[in-house]
Amino acid sequence: MMKLLANRFRPSLPPVAVLMEAPSVMALRVAKTGPGMQPLVMDEDPMAAIVDSAGGEGHGARLADATLTRLGRPKRLSLVLGDPFFRLQILALTDFPRSEEERLQVIRWHLRKVLNIPVESLRLRYDVLQKDASAVTLWLSACQEDAVVALETAFAQQGCEVGYVGASSAELHNLALGRGLYPEEGSALLLNRTAGYLSFLFSEGGRPVFFRCKETPADEESETGEARLEQELRLTLAYHRDKLGGGKLSKVIVRSQAPHLPLPLAGVLDEDIPVEDLAQAAGLGAPWGPTWLPLVGLLEGN
Repeated sequence: MMKLLANRFRPSLPPVAVLMEAPSVMALRVAKTGPGMQPLVMDEDPMAAIVDSAGGEGHGARLADATLTRLGRPKRLSLVLGDPFFRLQILALTDFPRSEEERLQVIRWHLRKVLNIPVESLRLRYDVLQKDASAVTLWLSACQEDAVVALETAFAQQGCEVGYVGASSAELHNLALGRGLYPEEGSALLLNRTAGYLSFLFSEGGRPVFFRCKETPADEESETGEARLEQELRLTLAYHRDKLGGGKLSKVIVRSQAPHLPLPLAGVLDEDIPVEDLAQAAGLGAPWGPTWLPLVGLLEGN
């Protein structure tokens, strides 16, 4: 039931997807979406090389053209972007009108209280996580409308429609959920560690309850950077426990984008809390390395 709720409003997706998550652009085309899918095209290029080759305002067109060429010029695709592109929130509402327009007005009214940016400039998408007679809980994705339109326009000029835009950690959550990696009861934490940020997604019985994304500094691999990372882990775990009333973690699931990006968990977590690597726990061997996991989560769940 949880998986049905999480995917309820997702459109039918093509078997083509692109992950733009520094430092790379990952292009994937499969024969058929769903569990056990086989890749037809898997290609990775440094993001900086594509962007710098065009420079200025032309980098979006250059990126779209190069990516579509690698994929065989598809007519439709999905995009997965790094978490800092989005504001991801779990939002509980007591007022949830029937009209979609009125629902978005209610959501924007609540967002004005927690965001320091004009909410009218945001593109919103939500999934219903839980609903009863008195309240509804939403998994909300918000991003700058002009930034999304710029991406959509760049691909449209190359003859390709962008049908879906999702966040990296949300697709990792779908992968963990679809593979049955969350405990049926109790708290779990999904950590998404990349070269540019660290995201925390806490869940209860597989239902997201709190999300936080922290962009990481350029010196993150230094001793000082690791100390700051450990402090972020401690503070976020304490917030989940003390402010949100979260229970003791049943497990921690980690996606680390590369082997050189470890997480200092040994001194932060209780010794009896199991830590699982997402790819290994999901049974995903070659060709799916850690970098590809958001795309696997997207296309497997379609």
